[in-house]
Formats: sequence, C-alpha cells, structure tokens
Amino acid sequence: MQITDKHNSGIDVLRGLAILSVILLHIQIRVPFTDTFLGKLMPESIYKIIFRSGYYGVCIFFVISGFLITTSSLNKWESIDKLSLRGFYTMRFARIMPLLVALLLVLSVLHLAGLKGFVINHDQTSLGRAIFAALTFHINWLEIKTGYLPGSWDVLWSLSIEEVFYLFFPLVCLLIRKEWLFGILTFVFLIISPFARTVWFLGYGFEEPDHNHFAYLDAISLGCLAAIIAKRVEIKKSYLTCIAVLGLAMMLLILIFRSIARSMHLGQTGLNVTVLAIGTALVLIWMQKRFAHGQQVPGRYTRLFRFFGRNSYEVYLTHMFVVYIFCEVYYALNLSGEWAWALYISIIFFSGTLGELVAKYFSTPLNKMLRVRLKPVVGNKK
Repeated sequence: MQITDKHNSGIDVLRGLAILSVILLHIQIRVPFTDTFLGKLMPESIYKIIFRSGYYGVCIFFVISGFLITTSSLNKWESIDKLSLRGFYTMRFARIMPLLVALLLVLSVLHLAGLKGFVINHDQTSLGRAIFAALTFHINWLEIKTGYLPGSWDVLWSLSIEEVFYLFFPLVCLLIRKEWLFGILTFVFLIISPFARTVWFLGYGFEEPDHNHFAYLDAISLGCLAAIIAKRVEIKKSYLTCIAVLGLAMMLLILIFRSIARSMHLGQTGLNVTVLAIGTALVLIWMQKRFAHGQQVPGRYTRLFRFFGRNSYEVYLTHMFVVYIFCEVYYALNLSGEWAWALYISIIFFSGTLGELVAKYFSTPLNKMLRVRLKPVVGNKK
C-alpha cells in the first residue's frame, strides 16, 4: 500500500470511505451483519449508517468525479473555453475503456459458461443487449426497463451516468465559454435533478427509478463548479474554515442524522442527495485549498482509506467478484454467527487487493500506454 503525496490525500480518504460503504452494502445484502452478536445489539440507526450507506457513497463519487475531471481539465487547458475535445475524450477513453472492456469480456465468458450469479436472465434481456448498453453508457436505462442485472453488471449503472455527462461536458464548456455561466447551469441542474429522482419515473416497477441520467446532474456539476471555485477564487483562511464546517455539517445531516433529514422531508423531495452533494463540494473546496498550500491529511490513521481511494475505480468495477465468491463459499460451508466477521474482513481485504493488482498491472499501464501513443493529442501531462 505505497502512498505518495502526488495526489490530494484528503480526496483519497473521501473516495476510500465511499467505496467501503458500497462494499459493505453489497455484503450485507447477501449476509446481514445481524448474524453476529454485535450486529444483534446494534441499534438499527447505527446499522443503517454503517451497512446501508452505499447509495450515498455513489452520490459522493459523482461529486468527486466532477471535481477531479474539471480540476485536471483546468490544469491542462487553463480555462473551460480552451478545452480540447479530442484531448478530453482521449483521456476519458484511456482511463475508462480498458478496464470496462476487460470486465465485459470476463462477464460474457462467465455468462456463456452458465456460472451462477453471472448469468443474465433471458426473460429480462440478452447478453448482446447488455454489452451494447454498457459500451454506450445506458445500462442504467436498461435496468430501469428490465430490472436489476447480476451484481457485476449492475455496478455499471453509475458509470453510465458519469460518462454520458462527460460526453457533453466539454461541448457545454466550449459553448458557454464563461465559467460563471457554468454556475448558472449548475443552478438549473439543482432544480432538474431532485425532480428526476422523485417524480419522472414513479410509473416504472423498478426498485431504483432514480437511476436515470438526469437524476445526478446536480451532484456531478456541483463537483465541477467546486473545482472552478477552488481554482479561481481566493478564500480567506477563516472563511475556508466556515466552508469546511458547513460542508461537513451538511454531509453529516444526510449520512448520520437521518432522522432529522427525514423530518425535513429531504428524501421525499429528492433534496437529500442535493444537500449531500453541496456539502461534499464545500469539503472538496476546503481540501483542495489545503492541498494547494502543501497540507495533507494525517496519513497514520487514514492509510487504509487512502489506499482504497487511490484505486476506487478498479475496486468499484471488480469488487462484486469477491463479494459473490466469498458469500457463496460462506453459505456452502454452512457458516453463520460470528463467522460473518471473517467474511466481511476477507471481502474488504481481497477487494482492495484485487483492485490494487488490476490498477497496477492492467488499467494504469494501459492508460499510460494509450496516452503516450496519442501524445500529439493529449500532450505530455499526466
């Protein structure tokens, strides 16, 4: 778990917490932690915070993704009106597609082999249709129409939402040209997205009707706007502290103090995600300003989170293999009770290890190779 200081460690910690919340959710769906002595004693409110926060983890990912992509773009092209379309799309292709294509190849082989847990129900859709949806980033729409796909396919719903946003992001930037206009556009998204999360798709029978492309425009664009603010606006230290406190308070309201959020009807109106996204964006501004002044979060107690955060994309796309295999072994051995501890710890360990190996020996080398081969397009910056 070698960690360097070339990245903003605070953002890595935030990403690490988000991906761990996703993993814990996916484990407890299959093996509830209530099987353990501690799980039986744990208040339901605490249980939900620890084991059922995966959805909010994905929402945090959306904000961080917008922040990092915009920060990288501003560092390379100085302003949004100077974005290179070919350069931007090439960088996204080099980062996203190698692992996505590899994942789809593996999932196709497992489906054709008839391996339980990886076979797509033919009554829902076909393998070819699922592959097409994944490669054209609308697997979320496919699931809205047909229902959940197997777990390793299902994780691609959020990737579909992100990449469609980034398909239009540079075009919008070149069209509006002014960074302050992006702030107005984000305000429009703040109106559209809560509506899309709660109203538009209530007629569908799908359990998660908010998996549409419009539902998280606010979260991703808030991350983009936060990157612009962090880059352009000078903020006094005292004000920066207030921003951090306010942002953290908004995040805790949604993540921890859920009864208060419910009493405010934030979930019913779709504003729970909006509040969480605004809070995350404020915290990211604070983290980026600290990073710009050479300040990092202490590494002694955050090493695990930083490790998972650095490999969050790889862990996210591959962790369901580990979850499924270990849960199948758990039930095959007829284990229960305190053995759930071993299951949870093992899945977390091997999910992180698999993500690290995939990042180190596959996705990162291919990302670098593609950028080098396309050097006249994207330049020599990483």
